[in-house]
Amino acid sequence: MEDYSDQTIADQREILSVSEVNQTANDFLNEAFPPLWVVGEISNFREYGTSGHWYFSIKDPDSVLNCAMFRLQNINLRFKPKEGDQVILQGKLSIYKKTGRYQMIASKMELAGFGELMRRYEQLKNKLSSEGLFEKKNIDQVPEIINRVAVVTSAHGAAIKDVISTLQRRSPHVEVIVAPTKVQGDGSAKSIQESFEKISKYHKKNNVDVVILCRGGGSIEDLWSFNDEDLCRYLAEYNIPIISGVGHETDFTLTDFVANIRAATPTAAAEIVSEGASKLNEYFQFLNQSLIKEVNQKINQMLDRLTTLKRLLRSPKQRLQEQYLRLDSNLLELNAKIGALLSKKVSAFKVLKEKLSVINPEQILGRGYSITFTSDGKIASDAKLLKKDDVLETRLAKGKVKSKVTD
Repeated sequence: MEDYSDQTIADQREILSVSEVNQTANDFLNEAFPPLWVVGEISNFREYGTSGHWYFSIKDPDSVLNCAMFRLQNINLRFKPKEGDQVILQGKLSIYKKTGRYQMIASKMELAGFGELMRRYEQLKNKLSSEGLFEKKNIDQVPEIINRVAVVTSAHGAAIKDVISTLQRRSPHVEVIVAPTKVQGDGSAKSIQESFEKISKYHKKNNVDVVILCRGGGSIEDLWSFNDEDLCRYLAEYNIPIISGVGHETDFTLTDFVANIRAATPTAAAEIVSEGASKLNEYFQFLNQSLIKEVNQKINQMLDRLTTLKRLLRSPKQRLQEQYLRLDSNLLELNAKIGALLSKKVSAFKVLKEKLSVINPEQILGRGYSITFTSDGKIASDAKLLKKDDVLETRLAKGKVKSKVTD
């Protein structure tokens, strides 16, 4: 009899595939560990250009943790980590099913110390606000038309190039005075204040309409000099209007609040400076177009008037020619009327002549009739009225015959 005990035991085992093992481990990690906050030092940082995903490790003196941060999460960060940065990550532990690699999928990242800096930022902001420091300047103090602007920024950064190119394009008449300064690192806040002091001295001899304080974007550490308390207090009392264009649109520093105007970027600050000139240029264009329109209307009115006067003030020769033409026309019309009247009269005369010819005695005589007259020239029409010896004269068609009454 054969022994199947080993086969039966084998059939009762739960045998998993490699994929199932990795998936089971990943599910366990997801259930066992909620999203974690982890602090460590960035190492082996890699960014894949096509996808935009980040792959890196964070480490402390004793351990290393592999990490990944996908593009949808890292695109909103205001900084890009580099080797050696101390960061705080929030994410979930997982196992990459394909390789069985244990890693952390990060959803948030901030520089270590960011929380402390934000606490200090908010604390100082509330302190200065409660003292009314943010209420000392307003937009109304900035002149509408600016002819000279001073710019406090790094002499070699992108910010000064953006400001100058924008002003040259939009308001080429504006004179730009550059007061170079450090914009980050040790001593940068003091350097910024010293640049403002130089502008103030220059302003006494050469009027400066407004000062732009600007730099490009960066982390909160990079922008920290613009949150310096002494610098903010100095700028709040500054005697020239200030436009602050520090960082990107999402960056806010305390110098933004003590300035007259906060611009989202250095370029936006330059656009504010040129705004008055642009409006003035638009106004001049409007006036120019209105003036051209009004002048054209006046010219057309004068041309119409001139045409009317030309009709009224014709030359004597032209008027005489017109009178001649009118007289000739009247003569032609009169001749036509006279001709028509004569023709009508001739026709009537002919009719009357024909009627008269019918009763003409000569015509009657020509037909064989005769007319007899008494001695007193009367027509003898009744024989009873004649007397004996009356002399009669008979007129024939040709000739006359005298006779005497005998009976």
